[in-house]
Amino acid sequence: MYFGTYRRTIDDKGRLQIPPKLLSSEDEKTLYILKGFDGCLSVYPEEAFSRLMDKLQSLSFRDPSSRAYMRLALASMAELRIDAHGRITIGRELLDKYRIDGEVTLVGVIDHFEIWEPKAQEEYFKAKDKEYESLASEAK
Repeated sequence: MYFGTYRRTIDDKGRLQIPPKLLSSEDEKTLYILKGFDGCLSVYPEEAFSRLMDKLQSLSFRDPSSRAYMRLALASMAELRIDAHGRITIGRELLDKYRIDGEVTLVGVIDHFEIWEPKAQEEYFKAKDKEYESLASEAK
């Protein structure tokens, strides 16, 4: 289970050291990254990614909204290998698209974690914190 907030740095080669608490097990060697919501990247371990793919496969490709969602989500998806030092390498195209350079904030979200540009994460959390109680009562 993923939770907490972590600050990390992505080096010039696009490598990101994953905090040990965000690795499901020592045997985990693959993560999947794709477009997240609200301006972040979402990173899934294999088991959670498999569940996400099952959900996507259950959507109707005939439905325009479902089709657009699948295309947008999967077009940016990449399989990432965790190296011997617990790092992943994120492609420059994704980093540039999300304006991520250097410092990042990682946020654990139950079955996956998110990678945020720190200023964007701070602004989002500051805005949403004011709505915390109403968000909790409206959550489905």
